[in-house]
Amino acid sequence: AAEVGFVSGPAKAGAGGDGISNSITGSAVTRAGGGGGGVFCCGAAGAGGAGGGGAGSNSTGASATAGTVNTGGGGGGGDYNGTGSNSNGGSGVVILRLPTANKPGSFAVAPGTNTVATTGSCTVATFTVSGTLTL
Repeated sequence: AAEVGFVSGPAKAGAGGDGISNSITGSAVTRAGGGGGGVFCCGAAGAGGAGGGGAGSNSTGASATAGTVNTGGGGGGGDYNGTGSNSNGGSGVVILRLPTANKPGSFAVAPGTNTVATTGSCTVATFTVSGTLTL
């Protein structure tokens, strides 16, 4: 997260810190939000931070949520007594950007779930699963 999470109070868990925005893909996207805190009993669980952070849990039934896929957001925290489990962080993403004029003719990504796009005068390769880049 790009900022500190929020301090909790009695029966209220702290929210996760917000992630950071960048425009490497050509559009502003916020990623890496922090996970919200879990809380004991009937209090309010912490919200996930902007950029894919998952919400926390409480012991009266609110389950923690996972961080958003392909954002690297943190998972929500579990409650104090363990009845509401914590959750996983979201998977990350690797993004490479280069001037299209400098792109070699053999430029390719694999497997096909990873993508290549042209944004203005640049080529952007986005990896959401393990893969290879051929230059």
